Amino acid sequence: MRFRHIVLGAVALSSIILTGCGTTEAVNPPWFSVNNANQTVDLTIAAGTNSTNGFANFNGYANGQMTVDIPVGYTVQVHFVNDGGIPFDFGIYNSVNKLAFPGAGASVSSMVNDSGAGVFPGQSSNFKFVASQVGDYRMENLLLRIDDQTRPENFGMWDWFDVTNGGTPQVVVSNS
Repeated sequence: MRFRHIVLGAVALSSIILTGCGTTEAVNPPWFSVNNANQTVDLTIAAGTNSTNGFANFNGYANGQMTVDIPVGYTVQVHFVNDGGIPFDFGIYNSVNKLAFPGAGASVSSMVNDSGAGVFPGQSSNFKFVASQVGDYRMENLLLRIDDQTRPENFGMWDWFDVTNGGTPQVVVSNS
C-alpha cells in the first residue's frame, strides 16, 4: 500500500512539473519572409500589438517567448512599427547592451539624454544589417536605458535573436 502512494505521488508531481514546462514550436508568421537564394530575411517587428505583458511586447511576445533564428551571413531588413501608446525602440544587442551588429538598431549611447529618441506611437523605422557573428542575442527596447553596463529586463520587452552556423531562418515561439 505504501509503495502505491509513493508511485501515485510521483505521477502527480511529474504531471504538475510537465504542465508548467510549456511547449515551443516553429511558426510561419506573415511578418517574416525569407529569400534563401539571396540570403535575406525581411522582419517586421511591431511594438505593443496586443495586451500581452501590458502592451510591452514585440509582435505579441515578451519575456523571451519568441526566438528568431538566422544563419550567419544573412542580411536582415527590419521594419519596426510602434503600435503602442508610448515611444518604444528596437535593436539587436549583445550581453552588455551594445549593438550586436553594425546597423542593428539604435545604440544605447544615441538614446541617452535624447528626449526625441525612439519611435513614437504610429511611427516606424527601418534598418538593415548582416548577421555576421554566431551567437545568442536579444531583441530589446532599450529606450529607457541610462546605465549601459547592467541589463534590466525592460519590463519584459525582449525576445531572442539567435545567429546559427547553418539551417534555415525561422521563428520559434513558446507558450510558457
